[in-house]
Amino acid sequence: MSSEIVICERLAAGDEDAFTWLYEHYQPKLYLFVFPLTGFSRQDTDEVVQDIFVKLWLRKETLVTVQSLQAYLFMMAKNRLYDLRMAAARQSKAREVLLQRQEEAHADVQEKVQFNEYHEMARRAIAGLTPQRRRIFMLRNEGGLSLDDIAIELNISKFAVKKQLYEAVKEVKTYLKKHAGLDAVLLALIFNSLK
Repeated sequence: MSSEIVICERLAAGDEDAFTWLYEHYQPKLYLFVFPLTGFSRQDTDEVVQDIFVKLWLRKETLVTVQSLQAYLFMMAKNRLYDLRMAAARQSKAREVLLQRQEEAHADVQEKVQFNEYHEMARRAIAGLTPQRRRIFMLRNEGGLSLDDIAIELNISKFAVKKQLYEAVKEVKTYLKKHAGLDAVLLALIFNSLK
């Protein structure tokens, strides 16, 4: 059984003894070849070598065309290692994408919850204003009315509207800074969302 051509012919005919001889002869060589290429992983090496011999048995009929059995087996090993690397790279990329999406979703949820809490706090601050200031504040921020329109609506001077609005904004900002530790940028965002 020294001739590879004879072995391939016998294997193609389904000769299990030829397969056993082939396995015993080439398995140690393949193992030594594959082992360093898997990062010295015994588990991965065993898997690659086993896959090669399973595929070899499944494709045994095609072996009659093989000129060099050793070169054929080593090429199968290289292809299998390439497939494993590509699969690992795809899994790694998929994991990265998944983690990134989870982090983004978590951040979005946290931001929405936090914004809703600040928004509710702003509502409480507005509720704490005097009735006249609250009405002016709401007409300006929710109604979108100009100072002139508010003055006409409430039958007071524009100067009075401006002064009351200034005091209302000042009180709300003070309340939010005290209770939520918010800076001017966040306060502006909350005020804009109240419109």
